Amino acid sequence: MISPLKSMMDSQVLQSFATYATIVVLKMMLMSPLTSYFRLTRKVFANLEDTKFVSSAEDKKLVRTDPDVERVRRYEQHLMSRE
Repeated sequence: MISPLKSMMDSQVLQSFATYATIVVLKMMLMSPLTSYFRLTRKVFANLEDTKFVSSAEDKKLVRTDPDVERVRRYEQHLMSRE
């Protein structure tokens, strides 16, 4: 006799859900470092407090928008709103 738990674990639906959930979690975990990478390499920051990581003096020129950073940021927000 097969236990109900064993049959549920072998279910195609549960396996599909687990695969999709793993992909979504990994994608979300990779988006934050990617956004940080673009912000640091392009020296584009959201507020003055973040500029202290790059320069000791507060530099208002570093607080701006960049198309590449905004694209990654919007993609990350889109992912968060869908999940």
